[in-house]
Amino acid sequence: MLTRSLRPIRHAAFLQATRYHSSVAPEKNLSMALKYCTDSVRRQRDYEGYLCVPFYPRHLRDVEYAIRAFNVELASIRESVSNPNTGKMRMQFWKDTIDKIYKGNPPQQPIALALDAALKQSKLSSLWFKRIINERMTNLDDHQFMTISDMETYSENTASSLLYLQLESLGIKDVNADHAISHIGKMIGITTFLRSLPFHLSQKRMVLPAQITAKYNISQEEVFRKGHVEGMEDAVFEVATAANDHLLTARSMLTKVPSDAFPVVLSAIPTARYLEKLEATNFNVFDTSLQRKDWKLPLALWNAHRKQEI
Repeated sequence: MLTRSLRPIRHAAFLQATRYHSSVAPEKNLSMALKYCTDSVRRQRDYEGYLCVPFYPRHLRDVEYAIRAFNVELASIRESVSNPNTGKMRMQFWKDTIDKIYKGNPPQQPIALALDAALKQSKLSSLWFKRIINERMTNLDDHQFMTISDMETYSENTASSLLYLQLESLGIKDVNADHAISHIGKMIGITTFLRSLPFHLSQKRMVLPAQITAKYNISQEEVFRKGHVEGMEDAVFEVATAANDHLLTARSMLTKVPSDAFPVVLSAIPTARYLEKLEATNFNVFDTSLQRKDWKLPLALWNAHRKQEI
């Protein structure tokens, strides 16, 4: 979820430490990098993902933090740059960094070092990393989605790709798991836009598809000025319904998904709970109750893991 007050963690302290202590052992640098990734996921925009990591096998948790820290870093770029071109330069840096990591020559950057270590433990395809980068780079231009299908494509290339990486980290190759994860990723991606809609509107960005805003006669100028306008609940309901349909499809497939894949499947729980709360507010995304921390989420995750259901 994107929030206006959060800002990406800077790398300066880490880089200064590694430059100053030129004789620091590689193990120490890696330890610092792993802590950086864990803190980034916990403190920044992925606290819900942070709560999911303990359900992975202990020896893979650093891999999961590295993957999610990479995603957090990319998600932070849009809000931390003054113009799209600067953002594209940073995205290109990460594309080059992924290439260097896979060549065994990672830059002295904490997430890069953590991902390099992750590759020594799990077989992760560079395809998913680059797909996330490319899709987020395209989205820097703030073009409005035309249809819900466009939102689904974006979500598949970002949220689903992140989950594919985590599935790979577990060594799982299963077509049913892939299909379920695809639907979960689309549900997460679409719902993330709904969760962040008030923030995006405050930044003069419309993330609801043009097809939907036109259908309910929502004027961008008016919604940028007022926030809440007539027809907004109906528009949000239609987009939320699309997200919920993906959740229902994923649920229908769970009996065919290997139980070892369930740590990845658990990523659906926070978003599913948000959709329930959104329905309770009659699809008013501006309702302040939706911004409150979900204190029951850890228990909900534990119950879902115990029952193997979402």
